Amino acid sequence: MLDQLLPYLRCPFDPHRRTPLLRSDDALQCPACSARFRIRNGIPVLVPQDAILPVGIRHHAQLAARHSSPPALSDTNPRW
Repeated sequence: MLDQLLPYLRCPFDPHRRTPLLRSDDALQCPACSARFRIRNGIPVLVPQDAILPVGIRHHAQLAARHSSPPALSDTNPRW
């Protein structure tokens, strides 16, 4: 069932919710910030406080900066 949900799951540290998670062994991992989220009884635990932080990161608040910034407004507004 997790494989069916995986395309819809996003990193909770991504302020724009664009970064999909990748499956690795017993966890899901974010390719942008390297945070890992355990899978317990087949259910991913996407609670930020329970994430396994990458080396060098002491607090989960530091991870949002590792995600790319949103597109510029000129890139998202249609040209009338």
